[in-house]
Amino acid sequence: ARKDHQAMLKFLAINCVLGIFVGIVLTAAMLYFDVGGFMTRVSHSSTPFVAVLLVAFPLSLLLGGASMSTAIMMMPYEKKFED
Repeated sequence: ARKDHQAMLKFLAINCVLGIFVGIVLTAAMLYFDVGGFMTRVSHSSTPFVAVLLVAFPLSLLLGGASMSTAIMMMPYEKKFED
Protein backbone atom coordinates (compact mmCIF):
# COMPACT_ATOMS: atom_id res chain seq x y z
CA ALA A 1 0.00 0.00 0.00
CA ARG A 2 2.89 2.34 0.80
CA LYS A 3 4.32 1.89 -2.69
CA ASP A 4 0.94 2.82 -4.20
CA HIS A 5 0.86 6.05 -2.19
CA GLN A 6 4.39 6.96 -3.25
CA ALA A 7 3.54 6.29 -6.90
CA MET A 8 0.45 8.46 -6.65
CA LEU A 9 2.35 11.32 -5.01
CA LYS A 10 5.03 11.08 -7.68
CA PHE A 11 2.33 11.15 -10.38
CA LEU A 12 0.75 14.25 -8.83
CA ALA A 13 4.12 15.98 -8.37
CA ILE A 14 5.03 15.40 -12.02
CA ASN A 15 1.69 16.85 -13.14
CA CYS A 16 2.11 19.83 -10.83
CA VAL A 17 5.60 20.58 -12.15
CA LEU A 18 4.33 20.33 -15.74
CA GLY A 19 1.53 22.81 -14.95
CA ILE A 20 3.99 25.21 -13.33
CA PHE A 21 6.26 24.91 -16.36
CA VAL A 22 3.33 25.73 -18.67
CA GLY A 23 2.59 28.81 -16.53
CA ILE A 24 6.18 30.01 -16.86
CA VAL A 25 6.17 29.38 -20.62
CA LEU A 26 2.85 31.20 -20.95
CA THR A 27 4.24 34.18 -19.03
CA ALA A 28 7.30 34.21 -21.30
CA ALA A 29 5.01 34.10 -24.36
CA MET A 30 2.98 37.01 -22.97
CA LEU A 31 6.19 38.98 -22.60
CA TYR A 32 7.56 38.00 -26.01
CA PHE A 33 4.37 38.80 -27.93
CA ASP A 34 3.70 41.91 -25.78
CA VAL A 35 0.14 40.84 -24.99
CA GLY A 36 -1.79 43.86 -23.78
CA GLY A 37 1.40 45.91 -23.75
CA PHE A 38 2.76 43.72 -20.96
CA MET A 39 6.40 43.82 -22.08
CA THR A 40 6.18 47.56 -22.68
CA ARG A 41 4.89 48.14 -19.16
CA VAL A 42 7.49 45.78 -17.65
CA SER A 43 10.32 47.50 -19.52
CA HIS A 44 9.21 50.90 -18.15
CA SER A 45 8.85 49.58 -14.61
CA SER A 46 11.38 50.47 -11.94
CA THR A 47 11.17 46.86 -10.67
CA PRO A 48 10.59 44.63 -13.71
CA PHE A 49 11.35 41.42 -11.80
CA VAL A 50 8.49 42.09 -9.39
CA ALA A 51 6.12 42.92 -12.24
CA VAL A 52 6.88 39.63 -14.01
CA LEU A 53 6.75 37.69 -10.74
CA LEU A 54 3.29 39.10 -9.96
CA VAL A 55 2.03 37.53 -13.20
CA ALA A 56 4.14 34.36 -13.37
CA PHE A 57 3.70 33.12 -9.80
CA PRO A 58 -0.13 33.09 -9.58
CA LEU A 59 -0.45 31.84 -13.15
CA SER A 60 1.97 28.98 -12.47
CA LEU A 61 0.19 28.04 -9.24
CA LEU A 62 -3.17 28.11 -10.99
CA LEU A 63 -2.01 25.92 -13.87
CA GLY A 64 -0.11 23.58 -11.53
CA GLY A 65 -3.26 23.05 -9.47
CA ALA A 66 -5.40 22.64 -12.57
CA SER A 67 -2.98 20.06 -13.94
CA MET A 68 -3.01 18.13 -10.65
CA SER A 69 -6.79 18.18 -10.38
CA THR A 70 -7.14 17.05 -13.99
CA ALA A 71 -4.72 14.20 -13.27
CA ILE A 72 -6.80 13.16 -10.25
CA MET A 73 -10.01 13.17 -12.30
CA MET A 74 -8.40 11.12 -15.08
CA MET A 75 -6.98 8.44 -12.76
CA PRO A 76 -8.41 4.98 -13.37
CA TYR A 77 -10.43 3.61 -10.47
CA GLU A 78 -10.91 -0.04 -11.50
CA LYS A 79 -9.50 -1.34 -8.20
CA LYS A 80 -12.11 0.65 -6.27
CA PHE A 81 -14.98 -1.10 -8.03
CA GLU A 82 -13.56 -4.65 -7.99
CA ASP A 83 -14.53 -5.23 -4.36
